[in-house]
Amino acid sequence: MEIPNDRVIGLSTDDLPGAIAAHVEDGYRLLMIKPADDPTFALMTDDVLFVGIHERRGPVTTKKGVVNSFADSPIPGEWHNGRAGMMYRDLIPGRIGGKVIASHIKLLEDGPVADYVHYHKVEFQMIYCLKGRIEVVYEDQGPPFWLEPGDCVVQPPEIRHRVLFAEGNGEVLELTMPAEHETWIDHELTLPNDTIDTTRLFNGQPFVFTKAPKSN
Repeated sequence: MEIPNDRVIGLSTDDLPGAIAAHVEDGYRLLMIKPADDPTFALMTDDVLFVGIHERRGPVTTKKGVVNSFADSPIPGEWHNGRAGMMYRDLIPGRIGGKVIASHIKLLEDGPVADYVHYHKVEFQMIYCLKGRIEVVYEDQGPPFWLEPGDCVVQPPEIRHRVLFAEGNGEVLELTMPAEHETWIDHELTLPNDTIDTTRLFNGQPFVFTKAPKSN
């Protein structure tokens, strides 16, 4: 999306979710949020102005002292409130120099998930279901389907998708490159969409869904 610099306003807040909710009440819609595992920045618009909202973070202190000045990166091993009401836990200290993030993700409640049609600015992303059942839908891949333990999705860059429903306190492992990436919301596309093209490439990569074999 082309964003003209003369129509962008920068704001800071101590409460990013609260600031997003307040702007939605004023007629703005969310365009982008990052990082997904512990959001500190959101881009919103009312189709006239664009507002970039950054959450201020103070120093993070652990038993070994101050970790960093702004706390933009979650502490490995701790649970954080991520986007769409999901909980995230970072599994790789240092994220291999920012090259990859391994996130343990929990959906805390059974029922509809407060997600939206979105896509990620990534180079590679894979999701492996650990627990429960999670209903998802993907662009050009047909009707929604359920991820169950042992199922795996290789999610190509910028494919539109949405998490719809969770059962059994769903949990997944998500591997993403690079670690720091943007999640963009698509307000125009409704999923499932009318087109089915399972051979389509997204930024040169296919969508791959591998179903776990049933045990006897």
